[in-house]
Amino acid sequence: MNDREHPKRRELMPDTDPELLRAALRPPEPEVPEELEFDPDDPGAAWLLGDDPEADISRISDHRNAVKKQLKSEGAQFVYGLIVLAVSLGSLALAATIRTTPFFIAAGVICPLGFWMFRSRWKRWLGSAPYCYQLLTSLGENAEDLRVAHEEKQRKKYVNAIGDLYEHSRPEDTPDLDSQE
Repeated sequence: MNDREHPKRRELMPDTDPELLRAALRPPEPEVPEELEFDPDDPGAAWLLGDDPEADISRISDHRNAVKKQLKSEGAQFVYGLIVLAVSLGSLALAATIRTTPFFIAAGVICPLGFWMFRSRWKRWLGSAPYCYQLLTSLGENAEDLRVAHEEKQRKKYVNAIGDLYEHSRPEDTPDLDSQE
């Protein structure tokens, strides 16, 4: 089909003004909003513009649950100690099963280091608290009575071994710890 065979262009709306069509198809320009007049000292002005107390602060985040802190915590160190203990026991079992010199040497090196690392992580996790107290508090329970009882037991053990340092300053009507037992 050549150019001469094309039909002649027909207007779809022949009775419509072309300028009116162009104005309808041209997007309208946005209107400039009027400037609000307000008094910044007015307590209700915050409701007009919005009150953002953290507008000047650029970095707001909760650092309590940072991954680094969680990985370095006593609980995470205890879990690392458990993993090392499992590897140590695995190397010991492997040496006991396959009785060759390289496995004996590997178990002889890995096991003491692994047991020492586990024990140090375990003691770090416990702190100076008894095991039951630490276990219950890590599970979210309230076990303050266990800690108080443990401290009292440690004090009595110290007093029985060394003697009471404050015996001379105690009033006479206060009973001795030795007489309570």
